[in-house]
Amino acid sequence: MACEDRSDMIRKIIDENLLIEKAQKGDKEAINSLVEMYADYTQKSVLKILHKMHRQGNYITDTYKSYGDIITDMEEDSWAIAHDVLVKAMRSVNKFEGRSKFTTWLWVIAENHIKTLMTKRAKNRDRLFFVQSEKDEVAANIIENAGATPDSFVESFEDEEVMQAVLRIMYDEDFNPEQRDAILYFFVQELDQKTISQITGAKVGTVKKRIHDGLKKLRQRLAQEDLI
Repeated sequence: MACEDRSDMIRKIIDENLLIEKAQKGDKEAINSLVEMYADYTQKSVLKILHKMHRQGNYITDTYKSYGDIITDMEEDSWAIAHDVLVKAMRSVNKFEGRSKFTTWLWVIAENHIKTLMTKRAKNRDRLFFVQSEKDEVAANIIENAGATPDSFVESFEDEEVMQAVLRIMYDEDFNPEQRDAILYFFVQELDQKTISQITGAKVGTVKKRIHDGLKKLRQRLAQEDLI
């Protein structure tokens, strides 16, 4: 039985090496086979890295798709990230020199990709509510209607404590998820109201009202906590 297991392992290594060699020569079938072979491994590896980052306080959820549950966020996130990691790995498969296991090489790519991604997400969160185009009169009017001028509204979110409070408030159970999504789409992803309308299925006027009401609620809650 042990001999059979050893034979299977040797056969697997030979098959893997052959696929890698073909993939390095641009063989699309070999590339697809490698992706299929390591899809589950990559997703599980990504999930382990995300869990580790969460324990260390370094994991940042994908705010555009957050379900408000960190475990669910990580599970959903891991599949999307694993896909990107595999794409990146296959594009640079020629750089694999065989000095380590292929799985180790994939793990390193995953770790580096995730670190870069988390840095990008951190910057996006820092920009939450910051980006305002001078030509975007609609955005300016919405903010003014919410009880502040654009400049004072932006300044009020330059404090990290306030930023953390904003995120906490928006993901509280009593905060309207439709208002939260509209705010994130508008300010973080910088989508126009027509695009948000197409994504959510709501009328443009409804999108505008959700942003307005959500911002108003945010300011009221921040004021209650003496943060603005």
